[in-house]
Amino acid sequence: MKNQPLRHLWPGILLLSLSACDSGTGSASRSALAGPIGISGQILDDEGTPMQASQIQASDRDGQAIGTVPVDSEGHFSMQVPAGASYPLVLTAAVSGLDTPLKAVIREAGVTEQDISPMTTIVVDTALSLGGLTEANLTKAAGAAISQRKKSGGTGSSTGFKGDPTKQYGGWH
Repeated sequence: MKNQPLRHLWPGILLLSLSACDSGTGSASRSALAGPIGISGQILDDEGTPMQASQIQASDRDGQAIGTVPVDSEGHFSMQVPAGASYPLVLTAAVSGLDTPLKAVIREAGVTEQDISPMTTIVVDTALSLGGLTEANLTKAAGAAISQRKKSGGTGSSTGFKGDPTKQYGGWH
């Protein structure tokens, strides 16, 4: 079961969806959604165990709330992002028993699944502290989160990512 946490946490990091057409300036993140898109996921702790949360709020690149949905007893959520919302989207989970919310970022419209965990929160907070949710900052933040995971006993590999991490991180993994 040692690999179980990675299976649940790494897809959240992968689904940061670093856009190949964004050179780090945020230009691709400024595009608006062409139509409504469904996003679903689960709130998970560091071990991959579902967490109780009251709701998920999605905010667009300008910090405007674009939707709020409840979370079921297993930590699952599903929401529709309205047409006209601009990427990147930040998902924020109000988790029972935590003083600060958990967060995840979605960089592009192709992403329809996004788990939210302490790992994804580290990535969002680190990227924001570096200056914003650009491809370059998210890549650095994801690298730091993987390194931190490695230091705390995890494998630090990209094993368990959905999709091809070499495309998501411009060849880095």
